[in-house]
Amino acid sequence: MFTANKRTIGLLVLFLVVLFYAVGTGFPFFYRLLYVVLFIIAIGGVWCWLSLRGLEVRVSRTGDRGQVGGYLEGRVTVTNHTWLPKSWLEVTEAAGSALEPGGRGLSLDRQQVRSWRIDTFLARRGLFEGGQVRVVSQDPFGLFRMGRHFHDPHTYIVYPATEPLPNLDSRFAALPADSRLTRYFDQVTTDVASLRAWRPGDAYRRIHWPYTARMNTPMVKEFDAGLAAQFWLLLDLHRPSHHYPDVASGENRAASPADNTEELAVTVAASLAQRLMELGLPVGLAVNGESGGLLRPDSGPDHLNRIMESLAGAEAANAEPLPEFLYGMRPHLNHFHSVTVITPNSDPSWIPALLDLKRLNVTVAAALIDAESYGSRRTVAPVVDAAAAELVPVYVASRGVRLDEALARPVNRESLEGLEGAALRQAPDEGVSAQDDAALGAERA
Repeated sequence: MFTANKRTIGLLVLFLVVLFYAVGTGFPFFYRLLYVVLFIIAIGGVWCWLSLRGLEVRVSRTGDRGQVGGYLEGRVTVTNHTWLPKSWLEVTEAAGSALEPGGRGLSLDRQQVRSWRIDTFLARRGLFEGGQVRVVSQDPFGLFRMGRHFHDPHTYIVYPATEPLPNLDSRFAALPADSRLTRYFDQVTTDVASLRAWRPGDAYRRIHWPYTARMNTPMVKEFDAGLAAQFWLLLDLHRPSHHYPDVASGENRAASPADNTEELAVTVAASLAQRLMELGLPVGLAVNGESGGLLRPDSGPDHLNRIMESLAGAEAANAEPLPEFLYGMRPHLNHFHSVTVITPNSDPSWIPALLDLKRLNVTVAAALIDAESYGSRRTVAPVVDAAAAELVPVYVASRGVRLDEALARPVNRESLEGLEGAALRQAPDEGVSAQDDAALGAERA
C-alpha cells in the first residue's frame, strides 16, 4: 500500500515542470535535472519496496482474555530473512477497537531478529481479533511510504469491568445461609437453622422429636434456604430503555470509551455475579439483548468465566421489552430462586411482571441504572415508588457513584433525592436529545 505526502506531490509537480521545459526548450540543463528527479523517485520507490521484502512478523500473547481496565501482554517478533539491511521501518499492531494499538520504529541488519514486549490497554469489552500487524517503510528522502500487512490472527475476549462489593447488602436478593448469613424459609429444606417452640399451625412433620422429649414440650425445626437457593441476574438490554450520551453528542461510539447506561448495567451484573460466587452461591444469567442467551445457575470458576464471556458479547438491541422478558422467565423459576432485575427502564409498568414472579414465592429485587446521571431527563423515582409500595427492595446505580456504595442498602424516595443531586453534579450538560423522547415513547408503549 502506497501513501503519498506533500514531498511526493511536490516532487511530481517538479518532474512535470522540468519535463515541460526540457521538451519545450531542448536545453541539456533541463534534461539533466529531469534525470536527477527520475533517479531520486526510482531510488525512493525501490528502497521502500525492498525494505518490505523478506520480512517475517509474529505476534504471541500470554493469554487470550483480559478485563476492561487491564492490559494484555504479548510480544512482537520481526525477522529479516534477506542479506539487505532494513531501515526506517514502523511496526504497528492493529488489534481492534477495544485494544489500543502499540508500535515502534526500528532498523534491521541482515538476518537479524528483533523482538519486544507489548502491553495493550483494554478499553472496551467484547470479542476482538488481533494479530493484524502493519509494517510501513520509508525512503531516506521522506518521499514515499509503503505499507504491508502481516496477519497472525488471535482472538481475544475482553471481560467487562467489575468493582469489589465487600459491603453488599445482606438483604440483597435475600442472601441465604452460608454459615454467615441466615434466611428463614417456609419450605422444608435440608438445612436446619434453629429450633423453637411449637405454635398452632406448625406442621407435625417439623417436630424435632428427640429435642421435644428432652424439653418436655413440642419443639419444631426452622429451615433456611441453604445452598439450595439459586440466584438469577436478569439483565435488561432493551435498547430504547438505555441512554447513550456519546451517540447523542454525535461521537463515534465504537472509537470512544464506553460510558453509558448499557455499560454500567453490564458492570453491575458482572460485579454481582463475581461477589455472589465468591460467597459460594450458584448464579444464573439471562439477557434479552442482541446475543440473548440463558445460563442456568451454577458455581465455580468455570461458570464465572462463562458468565463473563456472555456479558462480554452482550449488546443492547430492540429485543422483547422488559415485561415480556420477565413473564418469559416464569418456567425457569421456583420458590428456591432469588431474582435481581438490572435495568434502566424508568416506566413502572414492568413492576406488575416482577410481582407476578413474587407470587411464585420467588424473592425479587431490582438494581436500577440511573439514566438521569448520564444526561437523560428520565428519572427512576416512579419505579422506586412503585416498588416500595410492593415491598420490593430497590438499589440505584448512578454514574460516578461506587457500586459498593450503591448496593449497600435499598433506596427510598428520601434517599433517592440525595442520589439524584449527586448524579446531576456528575451528569454532562447536554440538554434533552431526540433519543430520550423516542425512549420515553417506547417505554410507555
